[in-house]
Amino acid sequence: MAFQNNTLRGAARREMARAIAKMNENEAESFLAAIRFGGETQQECPQCGLVDSHYRIPTRRQWRCRDVGCGHTFSVTSGTRLDQAKLKPTQILRFLSHFESCPKGTTLVGASNAVCMTEKCSQQNTMKAREAIMEHADRTPLSGTVHMDGAHVCGKFRRSNRRVKATADSVLAAHGGAPIKRRLRAINPQSQGNLRRAKKKRVMIAMVQADPNQGGANRVIVAMCRSENADDVLVLARRYIAFGTTIFTDENPAYNALDAYYAHLVVNHSEEYSTPEGVNENLAEAFFSRMRRSQYGVHHGFRPENMELYAWEFAWRETNRRRSQKWKVEQLARWLLAPGYSHRWRGYHGGNRRRDHRNPRPEIVMGDVTASWRDARSTGRRDRSDQVF
Repeated sequence: MAFQNNTLRGAARREMARAIAKMNENEAESFLAAIRFGGETQQECPQCGLVDSHYRIPTRRQWRCRDVGCGHTFSVTSGTRLDQAKLKPTQILRFLSHFESCPKGTTLVGASNAVCMTEKCSQQNTMKAREAIMEHADRTPLSGTVHMDGAHVCGKFRRSNRRVKATADSVLAAHGGAPIKRRLRAINPQSQGNLRRAKKKRVMIAMVQADPNQGGANRVIVAMCRSENADDVLVLARRYIAFGTTIFTDENPAYNALDAYYAHLVVNHSEEYSTPEGVNENLAEAFFSRMRRSQYGVHHGFRPENMELYAWEFAWRETNRRRSQKWKVEQLARWLLAPGYSHRWRGYHGGNRRRDHRNPRPEIVMGDVTASWRDARSTGRRDRSDQVF
């Protein structure tokens, strides 16, 4: 088959979308059943675990367990994240194809129009897909050359209403003209609104493994932290980066502790983007750039309680960008049809909005809850709360 090659380009990578468009409900159900049960002739009962050719109920697209003591009736989505999703097999495949084909992520309206479902159903299923990606992500330690950097997300400050001149140490004050200085809006981080937004500020740490053969990123691992500090950086590096790996970072002092465990090379961004020897962190910066394009053009903003789901989605897209569409659709279907319900999004619009998930879990966001939003560059400096950041 043409789409068994994971390095296809152009229209050959979209043959799966053409095949899904031509499928009827029986073919789509057989495709999903082969992914979940490993074949079309035998099924595994989600109630008792019996693997057999169970009794088929074709009018309801279900099976009934052959075990006399069980007799459980199940479908291809029973006992999975898509349980009671009320989506036809063709709609499920169209949703997976649409979710995969959006390089900057999909909107709720876009997914609902592509699959013919409501916006509420679109939100629930897109978040379930992100949750499945996060839980099944490859977290084996990275090796070779790793680019490591952090990006501030959520809690974006708003500019004050009154327009003032640029501060004395501002770049615009040194290089900008008078009209630019007059138009500059000062950001007051001590305003009541910005103090509330500062509590939602997070730092996303990205560890990107370089591909020595094809260039670019090979695999991406992300994590959420309260701030870009040395303690969390060292914990993440020792957990997700193998010993003997070469790590490229910027001049942030939060990464200085890596010298004791890894070959740590630094590029000073105040002077250059890349050293003459080729030391840079462009892979991490490119990952953040694509994430920002999604934030500005698609989602328009992130919230800390769901930020990790979006971070792992972009990590999955970056890691598998060279894969064929069939490979990615099958992987998403395999993860969504794995046994187990969604802990966070099952029955979300039916009132099951768990309050304990409004704030990120301790193992996701490390560090003290009251930690400052500023990164390690601001430590040891005089207070600049009344200046432009």
